[in-house]
Amino acid sequence: MDSKESIIKAVKAYEWDNVDLVIKSIIPNIIFSVGESKSETNALDSRFGGCPVTPKDFSWPLQSKSGNSPLAFFFQLNFEQIKPFDLDNVLPNHGILLCFASVTDDLMWEPEITDAFKIYYFEDTEGLSLVEIPKNIPLEQQLNPRTIHYKTSFQLPRYPFNFTLEELTGDDAHSISDIADTMFDDAYNMSMRMELAKSVGISMPAPKDNFHTLFSHNLILGVPFSVQPFIAEEWSEIYSGDLYEERKNYVNLMSFEMKERDGYGFSDDGAHLYLCIHKDDLKNKAFSKTVCIVQNT
Repeated sequence: MDSKESIIKAVKAYEWDNVDLVIKSIIPNIIFSVGESKSETNALDSRFGGCPVTPKDFSWPLQSKSGNSPLAFFFQLNFEQIKPFDLDNVLPNHGILLCFASVTDDLMWEPEITDAFKIYYFEDTEGLSLVEIPKNIPLEQQLNPRTIHYKTSFQLPRYPFNFTLEELTGDDAHSISDIADTMFDDAYNMSMRMELAKSVGISMPAPKDNFHTLFSHNLILGVPFSVQPFIAEEWSEIYSGDLYEERKNYVNLMSFEMKERDGYGFSDDGAHLYLCIHKDDLKNKAFSKTVCIVQNT
């Protein structure tokens, strides 16, 4: 049973005014997983850490708030590798996106510091090559290279996107968020129990199905799980100065739980990173307008 069929089966277990419209509201997203640390990877591969690929004239980004210290290289995405999983065809067909973060003095936590993150997009990958990490970036700010792997999945659209479905009744729209959160919590809790059992060497019964693999904080497109204020509204306020004005145009470019202990983040205390972009900016490949938001549990 694939992820959409599993969600449809779960949806049918609840009472709805119009279950067919609820099923119709199911949207695709892309879940990613992070592989083991590798000393060598293909230069153009999607990955956390290692060295980025850049044009020859690339200048490493600096953070003026912390004495012009260089930003840490966070990750790169290869859209050609992501494209087969983009069912709605909203992402570019090719190109490399780089993300750098200001880890020094925890500046990445300060929303008013607009250059705490730097996003670059290079559409032409032919002239890109690996560039070495600056020597004055401390080792603790350098992530070992870990490849990123993708798969297509599905979800019910959480708030506020459930309320853009005008044909649904208010009760059904409200319930979509509740059921979506319940599904996510059940799946995430199962994954955490399995991870904990494995870490302490305890054997636990295998899950009756693969439902827990259908949901993740590591998400491209779709609607991410907000751990504090709703991401679409927080992004809208940053982007336009108003909580509600642009939220319907929000696109989850990438969101994930930063896991320093697993080698793909700069925080190990429940911090989540959300890369947010306006649908028109995405269409125009204006990735420099990406807004990066950090929330913490």
